[in-house]
This record gives sequence, structure tokens and C-alpha cells, in this order.
Amino acid sequence: MDQSRTQWHLGMPHTISGALGEVALLAQCQDLHWKTIGRLTGCPASRLRDAAGNDVYASIYFAEIESAHAHGLAAFRPDDELELVGTLGRYGASMIEGRHRLYPAGVLPAALPDPLPPALSVRLSFVLVAMGKGPDDLRISTPANADFGRAPSLDREPDSYRLVRAAQSSGTLDSPPPDSARLWEGTRSRTYAINPDRDLNGVGLLYFANYVAFLDAAEREALEAAGVHAAANLDGRVTIRRRIAYYGNARSSDRLHIEVEAFGRDGPASPHLHVQHRIRRVSDNRLIAVASAERRLRPFDRPGTGPSPEDG
Repeated sequence: MDQSRTQWHLGMPHTISGALGEVALLAQCQDLHWKTIGRLTGCPASRLRDAAGNDVYASIYFAEIESAHAHGLAAFRPDDELELVGTLGRYGASMIEGRHRLYPAGVLPAALPDPLPPALSVRLSFVLVAMGKGPDDLRISTPANADFGRAPSLDREPDSYRLVRAAQSSGTLDSPPPDSARLWEGTRSRTYAINPDRDLNGVGLLYFANYVAFLDAAEREALEAAGVHAAANLDGRVTIRRRIAYYGNARSSDRLHIEVEAFGRDGPASPHLHVQHRIRRVSDNRLIAVASAERRLRPFDRPGTGPSPEDG
């Protein structure tokens, strides 16, 4: 596996109410992986082309955020200095597996220990694709203008591929904790109109990190409609773990149908939520994402009053 170390100063653009923002975190890790792909292959990731001259993208099919401590993403706040330790490898000719771990700056020695100490972890699984007739038509491909073989090879296929395929059939990535109870029967749903000026990336695809915003908006609406928690408490939702499986994309003129199921349980300090989502394109009802999240509810902290990484 290729290994890298990157310093990251958290600013206001990287945070939400009382926590590190998931969209910013995923975007940062994806950008670092893209740079690594360019360094390893000898071609910027945005310039990859197949034999027919079509653009080839390292597209994410699985994302996972997992915290090593109870504070989750609330362990980080503006002006924190962090170090991201990244690893990346390839499987076969079209799959890439990457991970970043976040540490307070200065905690790790110059020579990284093996294994690394527990930390907030972001895992991203990529597959190389080319666009067919449009953003809703992506096909597995390989670049012809870069030496993909220069990327370190993995011994086995990433298990994320199996997880994603299983979730496509079952409609869920994780089961709720056995001591949790449904917050409502069945599913609640909302329809989201894609915003072309905000939701797309530089190649016209729905940006993978923005799915978090789609999911959270549907989750909040469902919780509020069910009268589960006061709005002020919902402002303090903190992610402990999230998984997203991606199966496709959508045209900017399309809409998304987002289904939400939620389960709750009381923890020693604050209530916990287990939330499951499914996203379909309205145009053809095709499933394009399945997601799950473990969230903790806490009182809303004023800026600068949240816990520090060392508290975890």
C-alpha cells in the first residue's frame, strides 16, 4: 500500500454546528486520493482517458466514516491542526482502495508505528468508469494514457465490493442494534430536486460527498415529522459511523426519492440513532445509493465549546 502524510488546518468551511463536517471531510480525503493516483500513475486523475479517448474517472462506489471515540465528528472544531495518514492500493485493473486516519498534529512520531493507533477513519473504494450517454450511464473502464500498474497491488479484492453488492439486494448496509426500537413504522420519504449550481462536481456528476447533505435533510424532515426530538436537539446530531454504497448517478434535471428508516436507543449520556436510507432516481426508479448511519444526539454546543480530539 502507498502511504502518505498530510497536514490539515480545520477552518470554518470544514465544520458544521459543533463538529467536523462530513461533506468537507469526505471531499478532503477524496482529493488527497486523487492526487496520489496522479502521482502513482504519472497522469493527473482528471486527465485519464481510455483507448477510445473517453474520460476515465476514479468514481467512488463505497464510503465509510468510523470514529474511534464516542464524540465522533464532534471531537474536532475550527482551528484544530490535524495530520491525515493515507493509504492506497489497487485491485486488478479498475478497483482502488483508500483510507485516511485523522490524528491531532504532533501526536505521531516521524517513523509511523505499525499498526497505527486508533483514530477517526475514512475509507473510500473507487472503480474506474467512463461516461456513456450521460451521468446516468457509467461503465467500468481502464485508462490507456497512464501506467495504472505502478499503483501498489492488493492481495485480495476489497470486502467493500461484497458489502455493496449485498446491500443492493437487501436494501441495507447494517442492521440496527438489537436493543433499539423503531421510531416509526415502515419508511418515510422525501423527494429532492437536484440543484445543478451546488450538487454537481467538475465533470457534471452528482458529487459523492454531497449525498450526506441529501441524506441528512431527509433524516431531519422524517424525525421532525415523527415528533421524535425537538429541532434544537436535532441540530446536535453527531455522526459516529456512516456507510454509503453508490450504484449510479443522475442527470442534473432529475430528482431523488429518499427513503428513511430510523431506530433509537438511550445511551449512558445521550440518545443514539441508527438510520437507514435508500435513494432512487425519480426518472426511472433506479436505486443509486444505500446508506446507514450511527448518530448521537447531544445538546447543541456554542462554537468553540465542543470537545477536543484529546477528549476521545
